[in-house]
This record gives sequence, structure tokens and C-alpha cells, in this order.
Amino acid sequence: MRIQVLSKLINFMSGTSAKFSLFLLLCLIVTVFQSACKKDELTNPYLSIVQPVPNDNPDADDLPIGNFAWLHAKVFSPTCANSGCHDGTFEPEFRTIASAYNSLVNHPVIANDQLGSFEHRVVPGNADASFLHERLYTFVPNTSGIMPLETNGTDWPQNGTLYKQKITEWINAGAPDIYGNPAPSSEINSPPVVYGLAIFPQNNTTNPYPREVDSPYGIGAIEVASSIVDVWILPFDDNAGINQFNSITLKTSSSATNFNSPSSVPFLLSTPISALDFGNNANPFYYKASLDLSSYMPGTYYLRVYLNDGVQSTLTELPNNSSTPFWYLIYSIKIL
Repeated sequence: MRIQVLSKLINFMSGTSAKFSLFLLLCLIVTVFQSACKKDELTNPYLSIVQPVPNDNPDADDLPIGNFAWLHAKVFSPTCANSGCHDGTFEPEFRTIASAYNSLVNHPVIANDQLGSFEHRVVPGNADASFLHERLYTFVPNTSGIMPLETNGTDWPQNGTLYKQKITEWINAGAPDIYGNPAPSSEINSPPVVYGLAIFPQNNTTNPYPREVDSPYGIGAIEVASSIVDVWILPFDDNAGINQFNSITLKTSSSATNFNSPSSVPFLLSTPISALDFGNNANPFYYKASLDLSSYMPGTYYLRVYLNDGVQSTLTELPNNSSTPFWYLIYSIKIL
């Protein structure tokens, strides 16, 4: 088309003066080349990318409401574990998720009402028989009063009714642990639990991989490189010490619920590093597994930890198929 236009214009200019014809020809060439070189405007594809935040642990606001990790982050830690109270000065001990759960559930009471009505602080499935519930609602003579005693600097005055309701619901639901596992009876040894997970580049202990932020819970999978990474965990058992686990292993799967086939890698007792547990408390992490992801295709994969405390007849799987999807997400990685 442009060639036809040029031909017609050249024929037209043949009847004009030489200078004017040359001027028209130059204008035509510039116009044609500007039109030929003009490109459609493109949208910068990087403007829509959401940058991940350096958060290797779930925030309290991302935890499922009513989960014990949420109760610890919202109630027991900020409201009860203050100086001179349940900060290790006396039981129950609320400084960490582990100490809070294990000093409440099926734990014998020290104080009691005048009739000696209560045997345990938390009786799974029965809030009315739980002394924790009684202390939240009733003044018990010869005690310090209705709990909590000190609420300055907390949101208890605004949200105390909600928090008491969620504690009651948690007890009546069987006082499940953070993974949704029901509490064992008071006569049975409790299975081990993992209270923290952090992933670092190999031999790096200061810069954990971040989580993506675009997810249904506000926090997503840990974004890792296709290389060897170090997976650190914080296991806990009510009887086994930190160096007394018979075995701790790690499995990886492309399915959130199918872990029948994948092979496992061992966690090894290592020089501890400092990392945040699921309640955002700094704790020493002693167990590390080196996971080689160099042959994995980009995409999302799920992790599970298997523990043996030397007492349980079967391995404890965390998370497991009874856990909420939130924990599948917390134990997931995304290879970029």
C-alpha cells in the first residue's frame, strides 16, 4: 500500500518544480518511516507482581480462629504470660505454645474450688469440668480472682468475650493440638509435636526463604530455589528430651494428602540456630534436614514430618490428613 502511495506522489511531483518536489519527497519518507517504526505501547509485566515479604512464619492474624496456636498468640502469650504471672514464674506456663498446651491439657490442678470439684485444668471435651474455663468465668475463693488479672496493653477489653467463647469451643471440641489432633486421655503418653518450621539456603542460618503473600490465609508457601535447602524444625515431646527422639524424617510430595510413595530424608541433631516458632516466639531449632530440590520441576510441593519419641507404637505424622488446609499451606514450598 505504501509503495502505491509513493508511486502516485512521485508522478504528481514530476509536474512541480524540482525544489518543491524534493521537499515533498523528504517529508513523505520521514512520514512513512515514522509510521513503519511506530510500535504498539506495551504494559510493563512487572507492575502486577506482588513482592513477597520476608516472613518465614505464620502471623497470628493468619492462623485459623480457634486453633490452639491462635489462642496462644491472641490470648495466652500477650495477656497471660506477663511478668510475674504465667511467664514461667508458676504454672500454667504460657511462654510458648508447647508449654501452654502441655501445662493445660489433662494437667492436674494445684488450686481448686472449696468442694474440690476439678481434677484437671483442661478436660478435653468438657469445658464445665475444666478449671481453666471456671477461672475465666467465676470467682473462685482463695484464688487471685477471675482470669485474666491484668489486661493493660492488650485487646482483651475489646475481644475478651470472643476469646472466652473460642477457648470454650476449643475445650469442648476435644482440646485438639495445633494440627487438629485430639488430645490423648490423661493416662496415655502424648505424641510428639512440631512447633516450628523454617527453611534456609544450604549452610545459611540467617536469611530464611520468604513466603508468598497471595493465598487464602494471607500467607503462602515458602518460595525456595531449585537447589539444596536446609529444613529446620522445632519438635517437642512431653517425655522425650530434645536429643531422645528415635527418629525424625521428612517427606516431600506434589500432593497435599498423598504421602504413600515419597522417600524420606532424615533430620539430624545439629548445632542449634535461632528461629521463630509458629507463635512468633524465638526458639532454638536443633533438627535439620538437607533437601535436594535440584531435580524438581518448578511448582508447589508439600512437606510432612514423621517423629518417633520412643514410646508411641506408630510414627506421628505432621501435618496429617486430619489437619486443616492451613497446615498443608504452612508446610508447603514453591520452587521458582
